[in-house]
Amino acid sequence: MAEYSKLIITNDGQALMAKMIAGEGDIEFTKVAVSSAEHEEDELQALSSLSDVKQTSLVSKVTRTNEVAIQIEAAFTNADLTEGYYMRTLGLYALDPDEGEILYAACAETSGNCYMPAYNGVTTSGAYFRLVTTVGNADSVSLEVDPGAFATIGDVQALENEIADLKAYIGYTDDDIYGVEVDFKNNKFTRLAGAANMTPGEMFDDVECFGGRKRVNLTDGGVELSAYGEAGYTETGKLTTTVVKDGTSYPSGTPVQVMVKQPKFWYKVVPLDTEPIKYPQMEEIVITGAATAAGTITLTIGDEVKTVTVANGNSAATIAGLIDDIGFTDFQTRPNGTTIRFVSRIPGAREKLSVSFGSTGVTGTVKSYAEAPANGVHMRKARYYVSPKPKAGFKLHPAFIVNGEEQEVIYRAAFEPCIYDVSAGAYLMTDEQVGDFTASTGDKLSSIAGAKPCSGVTQNLTRNNARILAANRGSGWCQDYTISHSATEMLMLIEYASFNMQSAIGAGHTNRTDDGKTNMSELTGATSNLGNKSGAVTVELGDGISIVMVSYRGEENLWGNIWKHEDGINVLAQWTHAFYIADNAFADSKDDGSYKLVDFPMAFTEGYISAFGYTEEFDFLFIASEVLGNTSLPVGDYTYSYVSTSGWHIVFSGASWYDGSDAGPFFRSSSNTPSARYRHFSGGRLVYRKAKNKAA
Repeated sequence: MAEYSKLIITNDGQALMAKMIAGEGDIEFTKVAVSSAEHEEDELQALSSLSDVKQTSLVSKVTRTNEVAIQIEAAFTNADLTEGYYMRTLGLYALDPDEGEILYAACAETSGNCYMPAYNGVTTSGAYFRLVTTVGNADSVSLEVDPGAFATIGDVQALENEIADLKAYIGYTDDDIYGVEVDFKNNKFTRLAGAANMTPGEMFDDVECFGGRKRVNLTDGGVELSAYGEAGYTETGKLTTTVVKDGTSYPSGTPVQVMVKQPKFWYKVVPLDTEPIKYPQMEEIVITGAATAAGTITLTIGDEVKTVTVANGNSAATIAGLIDDIGFTDFQTRPNGTTIRFVSRIPGAREKLSVSFGSTGVTGTVKSYAEAPANGVHMRKARYYVSPKPKAGFKLHPAFIVNGEEQEVIYRAAFEPCIYDVSAGAYLMTDEQVGDFTASTGDKLSSIAGAKPCSGVTQNLTRNNARILAANRGSGWCQDYTISHSATEMLMLIEYASFNMQSAIGAGHTNRTDDGKTNMSELTGATSNLGNKSGAVTVELGDGISIVMVSYRGEENLWGNIWKHEDGINVLAQWTHAFYIADNAFADSKDDGSYKLVDFPMAFTEGYISAFGYTEEFDFLFIASEVLGNTSLPVGDYTYSYVSTSGWHIVFSGASWYDGSDAGPFFRSSSNTPSARYRHFSGGRLVYRKAKNKAA
């Protein structure tokens, strides 16, 4: 690899710079020359010309980088070379108003590896240089270049990106690009490019990022063994026969997880219509003193009047609880101790809250927070594209980038998690509440068929403890995280030209009557016979009760059955609902290190999703920014958001056995703090990436 010294301004170049600073002229750079002569770095300043010049190129591009520096680009090819040479010294030339063309600056090649071969009649070789130099005042540099100069790599890449952007807005026609246009306001979905006239299922099977998804057995060391339909494949959690892979035998009993292999893909999101996000109007009442007499407190917003009856001696906390029970149209009530906020669900200025404490003796303060601009925009109309091949203007989906390292494939759990009991050497098949959450030596999160998903009925299955269980399986293992989850979300959207997967695939196990006390999720593996296909399977439970279990191309129950932890996302409530995401080094209550602030807030109230937030850096996310939709359109999934003064919150996804039409793969809840563990919360689905996680 070629290496060059820093660019040294010659004595003649310094004299020209002095003239420019004195106002005696501008600098016009003319050419870059390459010499085979060797020079030490300390010799360059005294040079007035180059000897043994082998090639000369006109300056292709001049760019001001700041007030005192410019970048010059030039390109060379061997098209006219009959003899090869070493490119040992580069010289940058400029016009002096008194001296004519001068050697302005030079640099020396230091590795001895920069060789330009002669043209052999078949292969053309080239070299592209960016030279950055100071000029004293960049405004006095001519940016005009000779139109006969080569277009540089930078020019070509910029042009390719401009063409790609233009294609994106006009609409791609490539048959290996698959897209959908979503009009959120008019609830319209239009298939684009290669996806035009396609229907879900078999027509997408030949597209690698869709049809290349398959259930496989993966060892704890990340070795992929048998796939669904192949000899030796099992969903029991251990091989039932010896499997040979790449000359290595894996005996019966070897632990294996059932994972869905996901080939990498590239994507592009094109916003066609957006609307700025605003912080909503919020009306706040803080109860500061208890009731000294029985009576009525009256609260008014606009034409709505609400009353609260208090008893003598009611504490401030009790009174706040009574106020929490009332509601105003298109406001959501958000309590935090003795503070109650009414958060507007709809945009625009509203009437302010007024409060009369009457003769109750209750004291309190009232404050109004006006609607205000926030970062980011609501997506109102957009085009979403994917391709199994790299395309100009497309980005590799970040699910395939872990701590800067690209992945050819990732593996996502086929089934919801259960726990492997290390001490007993057995899987916990009935959600026994005996998990050992000791890092390194404790139990392991698992993905197998025939098990009841683990929960936190009594065991401390917090997100962090589920994270430990996943990591205990070995290097590269973690629980599902927002960036990875978004890859499946994008594929589902494009294949079905819809966000409403309950309508497209099936309701899922979401319509059960809750008993209020147990984990009512059903066993994994109901969709085993679907293999790598999408679909729904009806399960008869007896006593006239039947449920539906669903799968998207091998991933069972992405919605319904039980809530799943989603890692790699931390929500800082505190009324702003800022959130941070990461692809490695996961930890709760963290906003630094591997975590990045997403430059738009989550939705401030709960409801059915009507828009996702958007910024260019985080264009792959499907995080609700507005909740004015319904059970069908434009998304059909619900969002629980909890805007409060309490600090860090975590995220669950998919919904549970009793959430009905609220459920779906885009349904997220951020209502809970990191200590949460409940009977309807499971761990996160397993994910395996070959890149190793850093320590948190």
